[in-house]
Amino acid sequence: MGNVYQNPNQIMVQDLVVIYRPNGYDWLHYQITKRNIITLHHVIKVADGGLLDINNSALLTVRAHRAVNKCESKDHVLYNEINDFFREIIATRAPLDDYFIEQSKVYKYELSKILYSKHNRTN
Repeated sequence: MGNVYQNPNQIMVQDLVVIYRPNGYDWLHYQITKRNIITLHHVIKVADGGLLDINNSALLTVRAHRAVNKCESKDHVLYNEINDFFREIIATRAPLDDYFIEQSKVYKYELSKILYSKHNRTN
């Protein structure tokens, strides 16, 4: 058999899983399942000068990643707060502790409120 190609994002996801040991949940407390797999979120978009490395990467499931991307257009303030939260996690280089787990639940709740409302707050 030949070599299997892995793109850089797949390799970073593997590295991040080793560092942060997600224990069944991503950084916004969405459950990781076969249908809701873990993905890589760039805290600073590559198009905006973000680097392709683990210092600019968050572990999000597909559902959480979609929610964060939708949040960017509906509530830019919350979007920035969430990315700041990711930067805090990245700085620890450790699995999420109780503080981060509770805060991730708050952000998940806030995301659900704006995603299912017609309200847009883009300030």
